[in-house]
Amino acid sequence: MVVRRFSVKQVVEKTGLEESEVRFYETTFREFLSFTRLEPDHNEFNEDQIDILIRIKDLIQKRGFAVDEVKRELKSLLKKGGEKSAPARPESYARVIAVTSGKGGVGKTTLVVNLAVALARKRKKVAIFDADLGLANVHILMGVKPQFNLSHLIQDGFALEDVIATGPLGIQILSGGQGIRELANLREEERRTLLRQLDKLERTVEYLLVDTGAGISENVLRFASFADEIIVITTPNVVAAADAYSIIKILLSMEPNAKIGLVTNEVGNMYHSKNVFNRINTTTEKYLDYSLGDLGYIESDEYVRAANQLRKPLLLSFPDSSAALSIKRITETILNDKVFINMRKESSFQDLMGAVRRTMAGAGV
Repeated sequence: MVVRRFSVKQVVEKTGLEESEVRFYETTFREFLSFTRLEPDHNEFNEDQIDILIRIKDLIQKRGFAVDEVKRELKSLLKKGGEKSAPARPESYARVIAVTSGKGGVGKTTLVVNLAVALARKRKKVAIFDADLGLANVHILMGVKPQFNLSHLIQDGFALEDVIATGPLGIQILSGGQGIRELANLREEERRTLLRQLDKLERTVEYLLVDTGAGISENVLRFASFADEIIVITTPNVVAAADAYSIIKILLSMEPNAKIGLVTNEVGNMYHSKNVFNRINTTTEKYLDYSLGDLGYIESDEYVRAANQLRKPLLLSFPDSSAALSIKRITETILNDKVFINMRKESSFQDLMGAVRRTMAGAGV
């Protein structure tokens, strides 16, 4: 069997890591990356080592794990690798879906709230993390008045369960708070603390929806790349579409293995939506060599604004409206395992166990 070899430059492209980060991981986690030599000019890596580097990056940069915690996680995976019934992914973790946009006011929060309702109606355990820090409004559209918010979690040391509010159908809500300017500019250590708490939340639900802020701030990009899948929402507006492409470009540079789908809001019909999708996707394929997932569209509907004024999700206040039916179709698409699942992340658990075993045994090196 021929073992493929990759240069450091290729590893950087495949993992999204800087070369200095690759070298740091190579040294720090050498027991899981059993290279035959660790000289500074060592330039050859195999596919198993790349898989491990991607998992280490995910644990450190997205979940906020410390080095010792990463090592314990990898050892746990190695131990589970001997079990015959090892799952493709830890069953205790939720599917994390981030909803983001390049431009504000395109219906991002409305989609998140009603997507959560649609999933809950299918008897899924759902939580929403309102990551539009300092400008959070998920709780408003849900008709909920949380007693505590993210500032109490990060700044006051409250336990996660103490700041979670419960919305309709048992949907859990972690509010980012309103009018709290400090939350909009979290320090790296604060962001890591939050990601640790989200890791706990992931173990209690089946779906965790992340409503990011709009734009390309560090918080928006980090929380979006934290997810298994990313939904970018736009409208037919030329500026909104251009901004959607911009954030897709940045997210792919941060996370080459991202799974990104597009939802077009405020369109007249399917053909109108297809026009918008094709325009953005053609540009993405041409310049980024990436094909977006077409997750569907939401029709322009006066009932959306009416539901927001009532502070009650559209699917609960006007369930038969055209926009509500559109969101139900989007939900079915998201639930379809053959359409919008990040297969690399879903399969990485089992693949990683084999990769760790092989590299520790020195196979293929």
